[in-house]
Amino acid sequence: MGKRGQLGMIEFQYFMVGLVIGIIAAAVVIYLSIKGVIPISLKSMFCGIVTKGK
Repeated sequence: MGKRGQLGMIEFQYFMVGLVIGIIAAAVVIYLSIKGVIPISLKSMFCGIVTKGK
């Protein structure tokens, strides 16, 4: 395998690790905001999107 192929695999691994960490972090923030631990409301962040359907 050439160096270009190896670099592509390394970048793909970093991408996948970052994606997994990002999904876990988003899930933790959503959970904490639902439980009221942190004062972030998902409705306030997406108020335009949430209220358009009603």
